[in-house]
Amino acid sequence: MVAEPSSPVILVPAHTGQRDDPGLGQGIPIQMMNQTYISALQEAGATPLLVPLGALRPNLFDWADGLLLPGGDDIEPSRYGAASHPASRWDRRLDDLEFQLTKWALEAEVPILGVCRGLQVLNVAFGGTLYQDLPSQRPSELEHPRHGPRDQLAHSLQVSPGSRLHDILQGQAFLVNSLHHQGVERLGSGLTVSATSEDGLVEGLETTSGPFLVGVQFHPEELAPNHDFAKRIFTAFVGECAQTRSDKLARLPEVAVAT
Repeated sequence: MVAEPSSPVILVPAHTGQRDDPGLGQGIPIQMMNQTYISALQEAGATPLLVPLGALRPNLFDWADGLLLPGGDDIEPSRYGAASHPASRWDRRLDDLEFQLTKWALEAEVPILGVCRGLQVLNVAFGGTLYQDLPSQRPSELEHPRHGPRDQLAHSLQVSPGSRLHDILQGQAFLVNSLHHQGVERLGSGLTVSATSEDGLVEGLETTSGPFLVGVQFHPEELAPNHDFAKRIFTAFVGECAQTRSDKLARLPEVAVAT
């Protein structure tokens, strides 16, 4: 599906990477985002817009209708009052970008969807803490960091009845992928757990009131092409963003046009 010009605009923070240039014999630094996120948003009817790292203008959510926080690097541990673990790797510029966008999105009361790292950003933004390395800090028979295809189903997801996530997924038990080595330790204030893995690790969180705010630890963007429950997450999120856009347009003053 190609998004219509009137579709909701959803901001997605760009991450850093490199593009190979065989002619130069070296990589070219770029800012980018996984195609699966972009495709999932477009399929749901949104217009995704990448926000580059660096200085930001504070009025982004005057015209943007939602924020997607994607997976990616770890979060700098000092942001939640922890000393660095040897397994932690972070990009301070990315942290600055995503936490600033999160702050503005909360102030503007626009919908927010967090995926993997994005769930962790939301938890820290609300005052929570993280396990920096699950294998060493929270050993479990369930291996969360998986190796293999990104859409590989790895473990079960237990969804809390009555939660927003339960309403979206239309069920209580699913198989999901797992691509993370960190996770929620102490839940942030004002958040509630909406899903866990079979070993009790937080796999979903949300707010109990206010605008749409949902975080999931698995990667629905990788599952959406073949699993309807994952696709429904983006459909619900984009639907909330579309309503936000409609509400904004309704508040615009009428302009008299001379004939």
